[in-house]
Amino acid sequence: MALKLSKDEGHENNERWLLTYSDLITLLMIFFIVMYAMSNVDQAKYHKLATSLNSALAGEQQKVDTGKQGSPEEELQNTPSKSLATTLPDPNMAKAAETVKKLMEEKGLSTEVSVTTSERGVVISLKDSVLFESASAEIRPENIGSLIEIGQAVKAVGNYVRIEGYTDNVPINNAVFANNWDLSVMRASKVLDLIVKRSGFPPDKICAIGYGEYSPMATNTTVEGRSKNRKVDIVILSPDNTKGQ
Repeated sequence: MALKLSKDEGHENNERWLLTYSDLITLLMIFFIVMYAMSNVDQAKYHKLATSLNSALAGEQQKVDTGKQGSPEEELQNTPSKSLATTLPDPNMAKAAETVKKLMEEKGLSTEVSVTTSERGVVISLKDSVLFESASAEIRPENIGSLIEIGQAVKAVGNYVRIEGYTDNVPINNAVFANNWDLSVMRASKVLDLIVKRSGFPPDKICAIGYGEYSPMATNTTVEGRSKNRKVDIVILSPDNTKGQ
């Protein structure tokens, strides 16, 4: 006996395309909403974000933008125009730096003695002309008092200190010094000796080293550059440096 199919069982649903159409319309609407939202993004902030991400992926360290724009000069840690107290985490080091700076201004030696900060700590740089005669390691008598006061300010910090001697590359050859290296070492040693004996600095927390002409801060091809390279630095080392290295 043959089965009879109902009229509806063989009927094909021709309205299924409406489901696909409605899905497509929904997706298009979402797409245009997203595009509209993206068109309203602050381009400056987007650029900063993209730059930071690219730099981070490249291994560079980036500072978080706090909304405050400062000039590059304001961000330098060792700029002389910025208060030294704001660049040093240790208040004793900051106080010593400000004391020495003020002392040199009072004595009219601010052009001969500079006070800066670096990762090592406080660096007090004395031009050779304020301390020594040419090719000599004997400290000028008229500036011994100033050096003693510097030593006392440095002593109050309690940190390790390193005395560093530097020269230019003009050859020296006399009965006392065979070369610039000898001169730089002896000058640093003389400053150390005076600070220990006259300023009362603990001898176990101070050392002297001479670099000669081999660590210049300026070019040795000009008179001005060579003048900058002839100096003695008194370095108050940061607290985490306990061996004067």
